[in-house]
Amino acid sequence: MSNQPVNKGDIEVIDLDNIAYGGDAVGRKNNFTIFVPQGIPGEKVKIKITEVKKSYGRGEIISVIEETEERIIPTCEVSEQCGGCQIDHIDYQAQLKYKRQMVEDALEHIGKLEGVDVNPVLGMEHPYSYRNKAQFPVDIIDEEAVIGFYAAGSHDVIAHQDCQIQHPVINRTASRVVELINEYDLSVYNEEIHQGLIRHLVVRIGVCTNQAQLILVTNGQEIPYQEEIIETLMSEIPELISIHQNINTADTNVVLGEKTKELAGEDYIIDYIGNIKYQISPLSFFQINTLQTKVLYDQVLEYAELTGEEKVLDAYCGLGSISLYVAGDSKKVYGIEVVDEAIDLARKNAELNEIENCSFEVGKVRDVLPQLKENFQPEVVIVDPPRKGCHEEVLESFIELKAEKIIYVSCKPTSLARDLKYLTSQGYAVEEVQPVDMFPQTYHIENVVKIVKSDK
Repeated sequence: MSNQPVNKGDIEVIDLDNIAYGGDAVGRKNNFTIFVPQGIPGEKVKIKITEVKKSYGRGEIISVIEETEERIIPTCEVSEQCGGCQIDHIDYQAQLKYKRQMVEDALEHIGKLEGVDVNPVLGMEHPYSYRNKAQFPVDIIDEEAVIGFYAAGSHDVIAHQDCQIQHPVINRTASRVVELINEYDLSVYNEEIHQGLIRHLVVRIGVCTNQAQLILVTNGQEIPYQEEIIETLMSEIPELISIHQNINTADTNVVLGEKTKELAGEDYIIDYIGNIKYQISPLSFFQINTLQTKVLYDQVLEYAELTGEEKVLDAYCGLGSISLYVAGDSKKVYGIEVVDEAIDLARKNAELNEIENCSFEVGKVRDVLPQLKENFQPEVVIVDPPRKGCHEEVLESFIELKAEKIIYVSCKPTSLARDLKYLTSQGYAVEEVQPVDMFPQTYHIENVVKIVKSDK
């Protein structure tokens, strides 16, 4: 006999009173938490219980009994099936409100931080067509090759070629590739039996330059009719200046393999953030939302309060995007990144912009930092780690550097809150948090945090 007040398959009517990081609305049955996708706080909904765990359950909406004014009709026809946009049924200004709440909840419950000033989220004027990169899985449905995105929590492809949050050139390029896959009858990868050629299409666009790049991810070395396909694409899509093949023959869910070769055109595309020009190669990490990245980096500059005399450490520097953006206001910038190719690009980008006060080093941050301490004492540390946040040894290294100021850029409030909890226990104080909406229509939220040495 279950101790929970609900069982799988039950039909319940509940009030929704919160929204969780991940985008699900939250309701309760006898104080038992139930997560409800596609819900909105303030609504009364009839749900079917789909999952029951020890401390929570999940339910899917059968009908909305009392609807909030914040509910809108999504612009995307596959919104409820696709796992890409979790909150596009919520009015955009309300999305910003809930994202701020997600950040506040993480800081309070995970970081145990009280009274932190979390500013209103900096949103977009037009919160669609913003993504500069897409990874489309290719599948066979009704004997036709299709692209789309995975349904939430699965590898079932929801066929769709007109994603509302992708740049239009990305949708146009991917759609034409799929037509050619069908026209030339190329085989499509089946992950269950590990057979078939075409696995994914990856398309990038330089938003400020309108230069597009295509990567064909294949389970094999040779692409039949390669020359004909390339000639057609480059003649019909004038924005497409760079075509590559990435070879991934591993039985894995990882999209890209280790080997990439140039098929046609340039080996990189160019984009700008503000006045800084960046070369972007097939495997480069570059922020997904180019326009909002300028907003993000301007916030980094505002919090860093650079006068031109400071030495700056940029941990997890990637291809040098933040390093180069702040270089004009710094005396010296030192970037660290574990990916060799990214550091090569960072150096090329510095040369491209005639920036001479940036140095870049390959290695893990926690390995390189101890070697720097004697010769490089930064006044400001900028850190933009992966979603999982910083390794504790990295945070320890920051503390040993005794930097007056740490500017933490984070794309995951929960790992951010954990790291802030550690830093505030070691003599630092969180002065201010500025969320920036880099990912409209999704639950993701970027944050810039100003952290200073505490007087306590």
